[in-house]
Amino acid sequence: MTSTPSKHLMKQSSKLLLEDLRKDREELDELGELDITTILGSDFDDDSISAADQELIKDALIKGYDLRQYSKDVENNLNQMDKMTINDYFQERENFLTLYTQIQVVDGVLETLETMLNNYYNDLKSIGSEMNSLQERSMSMNHKLNNRKLFDEKLSKFLDAVIIDPEFYNDLTNSKNGIDDYYISNLTKLDTKITLFDDYKKISPTICAMNEPQLSKLTVASIQKIQKYLAITLNSNFKKLAEKKQKQKQLANMGYLFQFLFKYSQYIASEVILSYVENNEKYFTSFYKAYVNALLKLLEDGAPGKNDFINIGTGKIKSLFNSTPNKNNSQQNQQQQQQQQQQQQQQQLHTTFSMGNRCELLIKEVLELPPIEPPQSSSSIPFLEAALEFIPIVNNNNNNNNNNNLNGKESVKYSFDQLFRSMIYFLMDILGSETLFVKDFFLGGEDIIISIFTRSINHLVEVTDNYLGNSYDVVGLVMMISMLYRYKSMMNERGVNALDRPFDRLITMITNRFAKLFSLYLDHIKNTSIKDLKAGISSNSPHYVIRKYADFITTIQAVSANIPTQCDCQTILCKAVSELKDSCNALINRLVQEIESKDDQIIFLVNNYAIVVQSIQEYVVSSNGTGGSATNGDIIPPDQDITIKPFYKSFQSVAKKYIDTQITNLKYLSHFISFSWEWGPLVESNVKIDLKENPSFNASNVTKILHAFEQNWRSAIAAIRNNSINHFSQCQYAQTQIFNLVITEIYTCYRMLAIIIDKYFDSLKSDPNFKSDKIIDEMKEMNPNLNLKYIHQE
Repeated sequence: MTSTPSKHLMKQSSKLLLEDLRKDREELDELGELDITTILGSDFDDDSISAADQELIKDALIKGYDLRQYSKDVENNLNQMDKMTINDYFQERENFLTLYTQIQVVDGVLETLETMLNNYYNDLKSIGSEMNSLQERSMSMNHKLNNRKLFDEKLSKFLDAVIIDPEFYNDLTNSKNGIDDYYISNLTKLDTKITLFDDYKKISPTICAMNEPQLSKLTVASIQKIQKYLAITLNSNFKKLAEKKQKQKQLANMGYLFQFLFKYSQYIASEVILSYVENNEKYFTSFYKAYVNALLKLLEDGAPGKNDFINIGTGKIKSLFNSTPNKNNSQQNQQQQQQQQQQQQQQQLHTTFSMGNRCELLIKEVLELPPIEPPQSSSSIPFLEAALEFIPIVNNNNNNNNNNNLNGKESVKYSFDQLFRSMIYFLMDILGSETLFVKDFFLGGEDIIISIFTRSINHLVEVTDNYLGNSYDVVGLVMMISMLYRYKSMMNERGVNALDRPFDRLITMITNRFAKLFSLYLDHIKNTSIKDLKAGISSNSPHYVIRKYADFITTIQAVSANIPTQCDCQTILCKAVSELKDSCNALINRLVQEIESKDDQIIFLVNNYAIVVQSIQEYVVSSNGTGGSATNGDIIPPDQDITIKPFYKSFQSVAKKYIDTQITNLKYLSHFISFSWEWGPLVESNVKIDLKENPSFNASNVTKILHAFEQNWRSAIAAIRNNSINHFSQCQYAQTQIFNLVITEIYTCYRMLAIIIDKYFDSLKSDPNFKSDKIIDEMKEMNPNLNLKYIHQE
């Protein structure tokens, strides 16, 4: 009953809805494209209606379908589809039954599999628990094992420390067993036992107290055995130095013996050191004194004395250096005599003021040669039977002549500075080797070495002092100073400083003697009358005193390069060089006044200034402090070297005067020289010259000059060169420089003459005597070292 009113109400609502739709159809057409929200309102949620349904409803509303009929059609279609579906299911019932049966089977299988997996999961949980249990048990067992190992280790150390094995005790105390590597190994174990024993006393005093007497007894026995062994080994009287060094090499590897001794008995260790120092002091003192005394027997006779140093007598000097012409001899005989005198001077090994061959002592290779071996009798042992070990040997070839006198031949003699080098070098070697051993074995320092070698060093100082008291060999003194500085540096580089103070003491002694001799020499020169030196004055040779000055300056200059700049000795040497230069210049000026002829005065000045420059340049101190010989006097630029510069300027001045004098004497070139210097600088400076106002400045005059020059310039150079050879026969530097200056002078004048012709007398370029640059080429051939530019070359 309730359904009928509802249906009726629905029909009325549908009609009203259709009427409203018809009324608004025209309005709908005007709205254009409609959607469900337009119809139902903006509040309608159309997210649940698909786009296709929206289009279908829209189309139905537009066409005016009856919704009831449309709904009924849809319902009928659904019923029809339901029937068809049921029919399809009915036709496939067997398949569905089969599918159901299969699903049931699968479900059973899956149920069984689930049961198995659950059982497997439970088993895994059980295994994990067992593994955790095993892991815990393993960790517990490992911890217990580590504890037991640690306990065993500590117990083993304890037992090793407190228990002394009889075999171990016998190995250390048995006198038949020698001291070797095995003994040192056992001694190390004993040292470990003693160290651990003191720690274990606090842990187990009872057990340690029982074994302490035996351990103390073993320690004392070991100390006594080491003391006895070292007393025999270290203090043996070796006849040969090689045997001692060989034994020290073996002991150096056993340094632990002394370390053990010093650790457990410093008193006995001190006794061992004192005994070693005492015995080695006697050994090395005796050995070194014997070597030094043997060397002193090789000291050459005729060492420079006081008279040689200050040269009061002049008779000997006159025979060597005086070249005054003899009226009974021809000029050729004079030249031969001068050449012989020059050869005698060059053959002289060294003089009081020149190094000569002794400059080799400045060379590093010579400084590091083995010491001189004194000749020995057949029954004695050579001093140098062992090769030098501490200081390396560079070359032994130059020392072969030291050992060629062992068969009874006459001994070679040496200067004291050569013997002094061997004394120092030999002391350096034995002291250096001993220092290495003391550092390795005793772990000691310089105090032990100084104690051992004090008497040896004092003997060297005494010998040196005795020599210095009577020595006038100033070259030898500065050589000795240089050697001491070089050797001191060498020892410091090898970490040995024990000789620093002795070397400084020797340097001070030698420097004081040098300063005293130098002052004596300067005082003598100042107080010496020119009359005493007049016998050695000759214009054709350097004065013998000036030679000495040159040699002295050269020696000090060469040696000072090996001496540190920041030291008192270097200051003294620099002051000596400065005073020598001033004194030398003053003496030359005094001596030249004794010559009457002006030309001879110029020749004398050239000879003396040139010999100073030549001497300084011949002994050039290179960067490593060795002496070098100059060639043509051009190793050091003379206008740059502060030592040569003042003498070089004086030489250049007097050399120019000499050349001017020589050219003036050549009448056929004097006009050429005067004309070139009169007009050449003006023309080069572009000064206009009026030919009418200067009648001498004409083509005819220049033609005559060209003719005279072409005919005579070569012979003029040859004549001046021959004169320079005669005037400077004992000074090669003067000959070379005069020849160079002559060529330069003639070249300069000729170049100015060529420029004059080029600017004012162009017609003379075709003159056969005007050869332009060909003349310069000939001059270059005479001396290729000269930098001669061509006429128009900038």
